Amino acid sequence: MTFKPGSLIEVAAQASAVLERAGIKVAVVGGSAITSYVPNVYTSKDIDFAAINGTTRRAFTAALQPLGFSPQGRDFVHPNSQFTLDLVADTPYVDQRPITKFQTLDTRFGPVRVYLFEDAIADRIAAFLHWADSESLDVAERAIQAHAQKPSWRRISQTLRKLDSSDPQAARRLNVALKRLKAAYNCR
Repeated sequence: MTFKPGSLIEVAAQASAVLERAGIKVAVVGGSAITSYVPNVYTSKDIDFAAINGTTRRAFTAALQPLGFSPQGRDFVHPNSQFTLDLVADTPYVDQRPITKFQTLDTRFGPVRVYLFEDAIADRIAAFLHWADSESLDVAERAIQAHAQKPSWRRISQTLRKLDSSDPQAARRLNVALKRLKAAYNCR
C-alpha cells in the first residue's frame, strides 16, 4: 500500500488497514478520537491507537513498515505525514474501564474504528478528574457543541458517571464537568 497524505482520520484509516492485514485490530483513542469526530475543535498531531486484542511493539512496527512509518522514540513517523502514530495501549481503556464497543468511521481510504463519541468525551474528562487538566474539559465542552449529530445527553452522562470519582477532588471535578457539559449540550 502506498501512503497518501490526508487528514488525521484518513491517515488512521490507512494505518488501520495495514495493521488489520497483519492481524492487529486497532481503535483510535485519546485526543485523536475527539479529532476524528470534530476536527475543527481539537487537532491532535499524533494518532493514538489501542490494540483491541493486544499486540507487541515489534509486531506493530513490522506491520507499519510497508506503509512507510518507522519508529522514532515512542512514535512512528512518516516523511510525508504531519501526523505521528503511537501505540498507547495493548487494549483500549477509559479510566481503567475496558472499552469493547467502537464506532466505525468511513473514509476514502476505508473504515477505521474509533472510541464511541461518549467514550472519547469520557477520556477527556478522566484527564480533568485525575490530573486537573482543564484543557481536556474545554475540549470536551467544545466537542459536544460542535458534533455534527446531536449526541445523547443520557448516554454521555451515564458514561461519565462510570469514571472513578472516589477521590473527593475527582468527585468535585466530575460535578463541575457535568454542569459545564450539560450547559454546552443545551446551547447546541
